[in-house]
Amino acid sequence: MKTEMTKDLKKKVDKYGSVLAAFRSQGGGGKGLMAGGISLFVCGALFGGLMMFVNAAGGLAICSFFVLPGLAMFLPGLVLDKKRQAGYLEYYQKQTGYSMEDLREADRELLSPDAVKVISKTSRSGGKRETVFFVTPHYFLSIWPIYGCYLRKLDDIVAAFYSSEIPGINGYRQNLFVITRQDAQNKGRKNEYTGKQYAGFENGQLTDLKNCREICDEALSEMVARAPHIITSQYIVVKGVKYNLLSMDDWQRDWANILEE
Repeated sequence: MKTEMTKDLKKKVDKYGSVLAAFRSQGGGGKGLMAGGISLFVCGALFGGLMMFVNAAGGLAICSFFVLPGLAMFLPGLVLDKKRQAGYLEYYQKQTGYSMEDLREADRELLSPDAVKVISKTSRSGGKRETVFFVTPHYFLSIWPIYGCYLRKLDDIVAAFYSSEIPGINGYRQNLFVITRQDAQNKGRKNEYTGKQYAGFENGQLTDLKNCREICDEALSEMVARAPHIITSQYIVVKGVKYNLLSMDDWQRDWANILEE
């Protein structure tokens, strides 16, 4: 469903002043250490506080037993988390290959009220509404749990399509699959189920959504409205040759043929 940002995401965006930074704030080793440290503080306060009613010295000893290791986890976690946030642009630069100015421009577009947000209930959110896609005049963004988000220029995307034919451990899964010019130039990886080559990005949040197709179609319609060159079908015919974009014999050669002008 196209709407405004969810309240939780808006709170994060307001805090960091950046959509990219807000998504990068998810997960990371620093947050794990901080959470572990806070858990030890709580245990120390709870058990130590109860013991103090019986024996003050014993209560303090129990508090120290939990609090000192808690500090040893929390403080390094805080440092790691701040370092992760401070370097969020460098992270996305390495991930995308885009310049710092490109990334700042992407953030400006993502913060614009005109940016389209596609929201749904995901398995990760336990049924809560969560933003899964942003589409701006020049960029496409998909959430990428823990790491941050997947960001690409619409001009770089050669194909984006819904598929329910992606082989997986528990049978076929459904998703929005995105293939860029960079993906087409890189070596494909072998699909262990089909033996064919493929590459591209799929949003891990969508795999088991009941309304996955609806969500993907919403995002696709917004993308194509801004970038009509995007291929929106998994199966295409080019110069009389049939291609399955998720199952190719020679990924680089096949894409060179498809993109040949």
